Amino acid sequence: MSTIKAIAHLNELTKDVANDYYLMASTRGTLHTDDIIRRMEEKEIATRNVNGKAFVQQFLHECLQAVGEDYNVVTDLFHAGIRFNGVVYAKDLGHHVTGKAVNAHVSLTQGEQAREAMKELTISVAEQPAPTGPVIQSVTNPVTEIPDTLDAGDMVLIRGMRIAVRGNETEKIGVYFTTPEGTAEVRIPATHLSPNTATRLQFVLPADVKTGQWKVRVATQSTANTATFTKDVREYVYPNIITVV
Repeated sequence: MSTIKAIAHLNELTKDVANDYYLMASTRGTLHTDDIIRRMEEKEIATRNVNGKAFVQQFLHECLQAVGEDYNVVTDLFHAGIRFNGVVYAKDLGHHVTGKAVNAHVSLTQGEQAREAMKELTISVAEQPAPTGPVIQSVTNPVTEIPDTLDAGDMVLIRGMRIAVRGNETEKIGVYFTTPEGTAEVRIPATHLSPNTATRLQFVLPADVKTGQWKVRVATQSTANTATFTKDVREYVYPNIITVV
Protein backbone atom coordinates (compact mmCIF):
# COMPACT_ATOMS: atom_id res chain seq x y z
CA MET A 1 0.00 0.00 0.00
CA SER A 2 0.99 3.61 -0.52
CA THR A 3 2.21 6.11 2.03
CA ILE A 4 -0.69 8.20 3.29
CA LYS A 5 -0.91 11.44 5.19
CA ALA A 6 -2.42 11.80 8.65
CA ILE A 7 -2.95 14.88 10.78
CA ALA A 8 -1.79 14.68 14.40
CA HIS A 9 -4.08 16.35 16.96
CA LEU A 10 -2.92 17.00 20.51
CA ASN A 11 -4.75 14.65 22.86
CA GLU A 12 -6.40 16.95 25.42
CA LEU A 13 -8.01 14.04 27.30
CA THR A 14 -4.79 12.52 28.65
CA LYS A 15 -3.71 15.16 31.15
CA ASP A 16 -1.24 12.75 32.75
CA VAL A 17 0.62 12.16 29.47
CA ALA A 18 2.56 14.98 27.83
CA ASN A 19 2.81 15.52 24.09
CA ASP A 20 0.72 12.58 22.88
CA TYR A 21 -1.32 12.95 19.71
CA TYR A 22 -4.15 11.07 18.03
CA LEU A 23 -4.22 10.72 14.26
CA MET A 24 -6.90 11.39 11.70
CA ALA A 25 -6.42 10.39 8.07
CA SER A 26 -6.06 13.27 5.63
CA THR A 27 -8.66 11.90 3.19
CA ARG A 28 -8.06 12.51 -0.50
CA GLY A 29 -11.75 12.25 -1.37
CA THR A 30 -14.69 9.88 -1.63
CA LEU A 31 -15.11 7.11 -4.20
CA HIS A 32 -18.48 5.52 -4.99
CA THR A 33 -19.29 2.21 -6.66
CA ASP A 34 -18.95 3.60 -10.21
CA ASP A 35 -15.58 5.13 -9.30
CA ILE A 36 -14.26 1.78 -8.08
CA ILE A 37 -15.43 0.05 -11.28
CA ARG A 38 -13.76 2.81 -13.32
CA ARG A 39 -10.48 2.20 -11.46
CA MET A 40 -10.76 -1.49 -12.28
CA GLU A 41 -11.34 -0.73 -15.97
CA GLU A 42 -8.34 1.60 -16.03
CA LYS A 43 -6.24 -1.32 -14.75
CA GLU A 44 -7.75 -3.47 -17.52
CA ILE A 45 -9.54 -5.65 -15.01
CA ALA A 46 -12.60 -7.16 -16.70
CA THR A 47 -15.88 -5.89 -15.28
CA ARG A 48 -18.34 -7.39 -17.76
CA ASN A 49 -19.22 -10.98 -18.63
CA VAL A 50 -16.94 -12.24 -15.90
CA ASN A 51 -17.31 -14.87 -13.20
CA GLY A 52 -19.48 -13.42 -10.43
CA LYS A 53 -17.27 -14.52 -7.56
CA ALA A 54 -14.14 -13.29 -9.33
CA PHE A 55 -15.71 -9.89 -9.94
CA VAL A 56 -16.80 -9.51 -6.33
CA GLN A 57 -13.31 -10.41 -5.11
CA GLN A 58 -11.71 -7.96 -7.55
CA PHE A 59 -14.20 -5.24 -6.61
CA LEU A 60 -13.56 -5.64 -2.89
CA HIS A 61 -9.80 -5.77 -3.51
CA GLU A 62 -10.04 -2.49 -5.40
CA CYS A 63 -12.04 -0.97 -2.54
CA LEU A 64 -9.23 -1.99 -0.19
CA GLN A 65 -6.63 -0.49 -2.53
CA ALA A 66 -8.57 2.78 -2.63
CA VAL A 67 -8.89 2.89 1.16
CA GLY A 68 -5.13 2.25 1.37
CA GLU A 69 -4.63 5.32 -0.83
CA ASP A 70 -6.61 7.30 1.74
CA TYR A 71 -9.95 7.51 -0.03
CA ASN A 72 -13.27 7.00 1.66
CA VAL A 73 -15.28 4.35 -0.22
CA VAL A 74 -19.05 4.57 -0.25
CA THR A 75 -21.29 1.79 -1.58
CA ASP A 76 -24.93 0.92 -0.93
CA LEU A 77 -23.86 -1.76 1.55
CA PHE A 78 -20.94 -0.13 3.39
CA HIS A 79 -18.81 2.94 3.94
CA ALA A 80 -15.09 2.28 4.39
CA GLY A 81 -12.18 4.44 5.48
CA ILE A 82 -8.94 4.35 7.45
CA ARG A 83 -8.99 4.97 11.21
CA PHE A 84 -6.25 4.93 13.86
CA ASN A 85 -6.63 3.71 17.43
CA GLY A 86 -3.07 4.33 18.56
CA VAL A 87 -1.21 7.53 19.43
CA VAL A 88 2.03 9.18 18.43
CA TYR A 89 4.28 11.51 20.41
CA ALA A 90 6.01 14.80 19.74
CA LYS A 91 9.17 12.99 18.67
CA ASP A 92 7.20 11.25 15.87
CA LEU A 93 5.93 14.46 14.24
CA GLY A 94 7.40 14.90 10.78
CA HIS A 95 8.42 11.23 10.56
CA HIS A 96 6.89 8.02 9.22
CA VAL A 97 5.31 5.47 11.57
CA THR A 98 3.95 2.04 10.72
CA GLY A 99 0.28 1.15 10.62
CA LYS A 100 0.96 -1.43 13.32
CA ALA A 101 2.36 1.22 15.64
CA VAL A 102 -0.88 3.23 15.56
CA ASN A 103 -3.28 0.30 15.08
CA ALA A 104 -4.42 1.44 11.66
CA HIS A 105 -7.58 -0.36 10.53
CA VAL A 106 -10.36 -0.21 7.97
CA SER A 107 -13.51 1.14 9.57
CA LEU A 108 -16.73 -0.22 8.05
CA THR A 109 -20.16 1.29 8.65
CA GLN A 110 -23.41 0.40 6.95
CA GLY A 111 -24.39 2.19 3.77
CA GLU A 112 -27.63 4.04 3.19
CA GLN A 113 -29.38 1.20 1.36
CA ALA A 114 -28.34 -1.27 4.06
CA ARG A 115 -29.66 1.08 6.74
CA GLU A 116 -33.02 1.40 5.02
CA ALA A 117 -33.24 -2.35 4.40
CA MET A 118 -32.74 -3.06 8.11
CA LYS A 119 -35.67 -0.78 8.97
CA GLU A 120 -37.97 -2.94 6.84
CA LEU A 121 -37.06 -6.24 8.51
CA THR A 122 -39.77 -8.34 10.12
CA ILE A 123 -38.23 -10.19 13.06
CA SER A 124 -39.64 -13.38 14.50
CA VAL A 125 -38.53 -13.48 18.14
CA ALA A 126 -37.80 -17.00 19.35
CA GLU A 127 -36.75 -18.12 22.79
CA GLN A 128 -33.24 -19.41 23.23
CA PRO A 129 -33.23 -23.19 22.72
CA ALA A 130 -31.82 -24.13 26.12
CA PRO A 131 -35.03 -24.08 28.21
CA THR A 132 -37.20 -27.17 27.64
CA GLY A 133 -39.93 -26.87 30.24
CA PRO A 134 -43.23 -24.98 30.21
CA VAL A 135 -43.28 -21.18 30.32
CA ILE A 136 -46.35 -19.16 31.33
CA GLN A 137 -46.50 -15.78 29.60
CA SER A 138 -49.85 -14.43 30.79
CA VAL A 139 -52.87 -15.30 32.95
CA THR A 140 -56.11 -13.44 32.21
CA ASN A 141 -59.86 -13.62 31.94
CA PRO A 142 -60.27 -14.02 28.14
CA VAL A 143 -63.22 -11.61 28.16
CA THR A 144 -61.75 -8.70 30.11
CA GLU A 145 -58.07 -9.36 29.25
CA ILE A 146 -56.99 -7.47 32.38
CA PRO A 147 -53.44 -8.67 33.17
CA ASP A 148 -53.09 -10.89 36.25
CA THR A 149 -56.71 -10.34 37.35
CA LEU A 150 -59.38 -13.06 37.38
CA ASP A 151 -63.07 -13.10 38.27
CA ALA A 152 -64.19 -15.70 40.79
CA GLY A 153 -65.96 -18.60 39.08
CA ASP A 154 -65.30 -17.16 35.58
CA MET A 155 -63.11 -18.27 32.67
CA VAL A 156 -59.30 -18.36 32.83
CA LEU A 157 -56.93 -18.23 29.85
CA ILE A 158 -53.25 -19.09 30.28
CA ARG A 159 -50.94 -18.29 27.38
CA GLY A 160 -47.41 -19.58 27.12
CA MET A 161 -44.96 -21.99 25.53
CA ARG A 162 -44.87 -25.78 25.99
CA ILE A 163 -47.72 -25.59 28.52
CA ALA A 164 -49.89 -28.45 27.21
CA VAL A 165 -50.81 -30.50 30.30
CA ARG A 166 -50.17 -34.12 29.36
CA GLY A 167 -48.40 -37.11 30.87
CA ASN A 168 -48.58 -40.38 32.75
CA GLU A 169 -48.48 -38.83 36.21
CA THR A 170 -52.15 -37.88 36.05
CA GLU A 171 -52.36 -37.09 39.76
CA LYS A 172 -49.44 -34.64 39.57
CA ILE A 173 -49.85 -32.80 36.27
CA GLY A 174 -52.24 -29.88 35.96
CA VAL A 175 -52.64 -26.19 36.66
CA TYR A 176 -52.12 -25.24 40.31
CA PHE A 177 -53.38 -22.21 42.23
CA THR A 178 -51.55 -21.75 45.55
CA THR A 179 -51.87 -18.97 48.11
CA PRO A 180 -48.67 -16.95 48.56
CA GLU A 181 -48.38 -18.30 52.10
CA GLY A 182 -48.84 -21.88 50.88
CA THR A 183 -51.84 -22.45 53.15
CA ALA A 184 -54.16 -23.57 50.33
CA GLU A 185 -53.70 -25.22 46.95
CA VAL A 186 -56.18 -26.07 44.18
CA ARG A 187 -55.34 -28.29 41.21
CA ILE A 188 -57.12 -28.14 37.85
CA PRO A 189 -56.55 -31.51 36.11
CA ALA A 190 -55.97 -31.95 32.39
CA THR A 191 -59.52 -33.22 31.90
CA HIS A 192 -60.87 -29.78 32.87
CA LEU A 193 -58.74 -27.88 30.34
CA SER A 194 -60.11 -26.94 26.93
CA PRO A 195 -58.25 -26.00 24.87
CA ASN A 196 -55.20 -27.78 26.24
CA THR A 197 -52.44 -26.92 23.76
CA ALA A 198 -48.78 -25.98 23.84
CA THR A 199 -49.67 -22.26 23.84
CA ARG A 200 -53.17 -22.03 25.41
CA LEU A 201 -54.93 -23.48 28.45
CA GLN A 202 -58.51 -22.48 29.20
CA PHE A 203 -60.82 -23.52 32.03
CA VAL A 204 -63.41 -22.35 34.54
CA LEU A 205 -61.91 -21.11 37.78
CA PRO A 206 -62.91 -23.59 40.54
CA ALA A 207 -65.04 -22.32 43.42
CA ASP A 208 -62.22 -23.23 45.81
CA VAL A 209 -60.10 -20.45 44.31
CA LYS A 210 -61.67 -17.66 46.31
CA THR A 211 -61.12 -13.92 46.13
CA GLY A 212 -57.63 -12.87 47.09
CA GLN A 213 -54.09 -13.39 45.84
CA TRP A 214 -52.76 -16.59 44.28
CA LYS A 215 -49.67 -18.02 42.65
CA VAL A 216 -50.13 -20.05 39.44
CA ARG A 217 -47.98 -22.87 38.15
CA VAL A 218 -48.21 -25.47 35.39
CA ALA A 219 -46.99 -29.05 35.85
CA THR A 220 -46.65 -31.27 32.79
CA GLN A 221 -44.69 -34.06 31.15
CA SER A 222 -45.37 -32.92 27.60
CA THR A 223 -42.62 -32.59 24.98
CA ALA A 224 -42.40 -31.23 21.46
CA ASN A 225 -43.18 -34.76 20.31
CA THR A 226 -46.85 -35.36 21.15
CA ALA A 227 -46.25 -39.11 21.31
CA THR A 228 -43.67 -38.97 24.11
CA PHE A 229 -43.57 -37.68 27.69
CA THR A 230 -40.70 -36.65 29.91
CA LYS A 231 -39.79 -38.99 32.75
CA ASP A 232 -40.18 -36.29 35.38
CA VAL A 233 -42.94 -33.74 35.81
CA ARG A 234 -41.71 -30.30 34.81
CA GLU A 235 -43.15 -27.20 36.44
CA TYR A 236 -43.19 -23.48 35.82
CA VAL A 237 -44.31 -20.90 38.38
CA TYR A 238 -45.76 -17.74 36.88
CA PRO A 239 -43.69 -14.85 38.34
CA ASN A 240 -46.65 -12.48 38.88
CA ILE A 241 -49.19 -12.74 41.69
CA ILE A 242 -52.77 -13.26 40.45
CA THR A 243 -55.62 -11.34 42.04
CA VAL A 244 -59.06 -13.00 42.10
CA VAL A 245 -61.91 -10.52 42.54
